[in-house]
Amino acid sequence: MLQITRQTEYAIRGLQELARRNGDAPVQLKLIAGTCQVSEAFLAKIFQMLAQAGVVKSHRGVKGGFSLGRAPEDITLREVVEICEGGMALNHCLRKVDPCQDAGTCNIAQVWRDAQAALAGALEKTTVADII
Repeated sequence: MLQITRQTEYAIRGLQELARRNGDAPVQLKLIAGTCQVSEAFLAKIFQMLAQAGVVKSHRGVKGGFSLGRAPEDITLREVVEICEGGMALNHCLRKVDPCQDAGTCNIAQVWRDAQAALAGALEKTTVADII
């Protein structure tokens, strides 16, 4: 079964929630986690990765929390998937690190490249703004 991880799913849900509340004040992690039905600890780990990539901003202090790092229309689902999954490769021959040795001559490799390009294209043209 081919599917994205829960980490990516929760990242997208969390970004949706931030975009829905897109005000000036940061949103507390506890509130986002409750709405998304995920543990605060897991969501904190996810948002830390997204913050390192500039997708969200972390705000410290009593009124701290998280806000979007960019406008929702500037955050693509492809970017989120690549941050959370560490890249995108449908199978071994498409990996950037340690790819299959036969990828250049294999008859099925082009099918995988085409499928991956279609998936990447769909994720690239879909933004957080599109899903709120």
